[in-house]
Amino acid sequence: MFVFQSAFYTLRKYADFKSRASRSEFWRFLAFVIVAQAIAVFVGLLFGLGPVLSGLVGLILIVPQIAVAVRRLHDLGRSGRELLVPCLMLVAGPLVYSFRGILPRIVALGYAGLTLLVFANLLLLFLKEGKKVPNRYGGSPIAFSFAR
Repeated sequence: MFVFQSAFYTLRKYADFKSRASRSEFWRFLAFVIVAQAIAVFVGLLFGLGPVLSGLVGLILIVPQIAVAVRRLHDLGRSGRELLVPCLMLVAGPLVYSFRGILPRIVALGYAGLTLLVFANLLLLFLKEGKKVPNRYGGSPIAFSFAR
């Protein structure tokens, strides 16, 4: 039940892109999103809605996911703009893979490798422990701080 309480706490701050999020808040919210998507897929299959319900849940949760990721980067003392490149790579992916021929396939393979490297770097950032001292984004979410 603690994961859902933490997720609802994060959902209350669904459009807060200015403060900080602890490592546990980020990962608990990610677990909540995965569970919510699995339930949406199951219910969609059960009632014949197909991927419509899952897509709707994904659209509803996209802003809170980006917000908690930005706040997590703020906890590390980094800018939320670092999410821009991975998001643009996801959006540009279908365009890169739409071309036919051997040369575009080689480019697409290189693009896939670069995308994996960018997301591996992002994963390592999300796994790092946050700064315990106040930074320009506010006080630490886990340590006692006068900057809150």
